[in-house]
Amino acid sequence: MKDSLAGTGTHFTREPGGTPVAERIREILLDPEAEMDAWTEAYLYAAARADHARVEILPRLERSQVVVCERYLDSSLAYQGFGRELGAEAVRGLNAYAVGTVVPDRTFYLRLGPQERERRAKELGAPLDRIEVVGAGFMRRVEEGFEDLARREPGRILVLDASLSPVDLAELVVGEMQGLQYTRGDGTL
Repeated sequence: MKDSLAGTGTHFTREPGGTPVAERIREILLDPEAEMDAWTEAYLYAAARADHARVEILPRLERSQVVVCERYLDSSLAYQGFGRELGAEAVRGLNAYAVGTVVPDRTFYLRLGPQERERRAKELGAPLDRIEVVGAGFMRRVEEGFEDLARREPGRILVLDASLSPVDLAELVVGEMQGLQYTRGDGTL
């Protein structure tokens, strides 16, 4: 996808992370040795997001730059709201202070079945992080959360088949982003 958008001024970033402070928080959040309460986790994600949104994302949006962020608010709603069972609206309320008005125009939910997700994880051979080791029940609730969010906001959350090749997925996302720019009247892509 980065190759397809090269030269457009699109900024790519990730969460948790994206700033020095948020990257340090990321280390804590994903450390398999770190044990923490579900609300502590939610607050740490919100803290990382607050720094990221204020320092990195919002200034770029104010300059009319396109920002592509791997994970953002919808991930917290699914992972902490549904997965950790804190409630999506409670997590949304917590994050309202973190993000202010920085809400994505479009979220791409890459739907992948549990068997394929497990197969890919084994194929990569990377060690599991603190979130990934929680187990199948947690991941089922997270998937249900993303599905619920997509049903509630079908105009903003686009569900894509993550079993497609990376090239095909990138083409779909880039096409959607170009269409979104066109409807906003900003032909920068």
